[in-house]
Amino acid sequence: MNLNAWRAHTDFLLFAFIGILNTCVHGGILMWAVEKLQLPLLLAHTLAFAVANLFSYIANSRITFKMPLGILRYARFLLASLVALGLTLCIAWVTSHMGLHYQLGFAIIVITVPLFSFAAIKFWAFAGHRSTPSHRV
Repeated sequence: MNLNAWRAHTDFLLFAFIGILNTCVHGGILMWAVEKLQLPLLLAHTLAFAVANLFSYIANSRITFKMPLGILRYARFLLASLVALGLTLCIAWVTSHMGLHYQLGFAIIVITVPLFSFAAIKFWAFAGHRSTPSHRV
């Protein structure tokens, strides 16, 4: 396997691992906000999304793409995340209106949305040169 193929493979695996951690962050904040703060569910999800999205941005910046943090990069990351959310909702809506079982819709989401997210985040939000290991923080 050449270096670029190995890097792409490693980047995707790191991205996926951070995605799993991010899901745990979202769930933890959600439960804390509902159970302890007694926030309404939609507000709790909004808070959980905001914290999890920031966590995901920082972790992917530092670990996956080895890029410095930046406001413009975060704005792009957030926009890509919101588009991924929109794609998730669209797939769920279309599959539901086609009369397909919701689990099939979910399977389509699990296969397509992470691939879209990875591509959008890697090639748009984190577009540019990777930092060398000496520039890591």
